[in-house]
Amino acid sequence: MSIVGGFVFSDTPKNGIAIIVNGEAGADVRGTALDIAERIWSDRGRFVKRLTSMEDAIRNHQNGCIWSDAGDNPGGGGTGQTTTLLKKLYDARAPSVLYGIFFEPQIAAEARRKSNITARFTEGFTAPAKVLKTTDGNCVGRRGIWAGRALELGPTCALQIGGIAVVCVSRRKQCADPVFFEMHGLDIAAARTVVVKSRGHFRGGFDEFFPPERVIEVDTPGLTSPVLERLQFKGLPRPVFPLDPEAKWTPQVALYE
Repeated sequence: MSIVGGFVFSDTPKNGIAIIVNGEAGADVRGTALDIAERIWSDRGRFVKRLTSMEDAIRNHQNGCIWSDAGDNPGGGGTGQTTTLLKKLYDARAPSVLYGIFFEPQIAAEARRKSNITARFTEGFTAPAKVLKTTDGNCVGRRGIWAGRALELGPTCALQIGGIAVVCVSRRKQCADPVFFEMHGLDIAAARTVVVKSRGHFRGGFDEFFPPERVIEVDTPGLTSPVLERLQFKGLPRPVFPLDPEAKWTPQVALYE
């Protein structure tokens, strides 16, 4: 038996959950599939994502937490370049923050030539920055999905922007491994807050530092925001849950022998 969650951002007519049940001759595979589907549908409210607003996250800024920049996950199609949360943290003068990783090749290139730069991010945020370290971007992941894998990030840099240490790379990756900070000499355990451009895989990479209760998923803009009501779907048949709370589900089962 397999439950296939699908990929919501693909925006196709058949986008959604599929349940596949295999069985020997005479087995009630149809009934089993329907039972699972009905249980999922009856519990559908649990799957509507609720995030922490940027304002609440900053207002209740606690020590020893990791924040997911949920709207901009390069592992799910995000650009790795959104700066809304970065700007808010900078304006709030948030102290002792690590933030990564931004896909900003031009910033990484400039940082290799100077000790202080004006960091000009693609989305318009600009701030003076001190260059903490640059690397060639070659590393080996040590936890989670990147564990033991050789990674090539292209030229990289760590910048100090106010109270925030920002890591920029030249090849787009989601920040799902502590190595992206550690290769720049940044101490994750000493940071008040770590912010990662990743939606879920970061949990397995950073769990040695942050248990589930210290994980905050922040409602940021971007192509991978799980707040689906904000996205412009064109391929989905309507009504569909959760975009349309009143949507009904009609069971459909195909049997193959």
